[in-house]
Amino acid sequence: MSKHKVMIVNDSNVIRKYLSEIICSFGDCEICGSHSTGKNALEYLKHQKPDVIILDLEMPVLDGISFLEKFSNNNKIPVIIMSVYVNDQTEILKIAFELGATDAIGLPKDSSKEEGVKFSTLLHSKIIKSRIVSTHTKLKGD
Repeated sequence: MSKHKVMIVNDSNVIRKYLSEIICSFGDCEICGSHSTGKNALEYLKHQKPDVIILDLEMPVLDGISFLEKFSNNNKIPVIIMSVYVNDQTEILKIAFELGATDAIGLPKDSSKEEGVKFSTLLHSKIIKSRIVSTHTKLKGD
């Protein structure tokens, strides 16, 4: 089976690198794109198709909500929101789901090894779950 292609959209270089290292450590996943703005990500999506998108909500140029508004998700690519807002269940997160986000994950609470392992395990399960649901939906023709 081929690896799950994951695209990261986050304005923080540190977070993009952190996510890339974690995702590449899974063995069944690979990074197919890493972008600092929603605008760059939309351009990338004109030519490439990831299996899963991990999207930040607060970014310059084109934020996550604007990205979701402009993103024509006809191919049913799952979008996992990764944001500090996930832990607060704010209105912005509700809007993201209304615009097509399929799941969400909060940032690790601290830099401890335990939190890192917990975050990594949860992220991997969300990527796999999103991919399975997406594949099932495509097979059903929804």
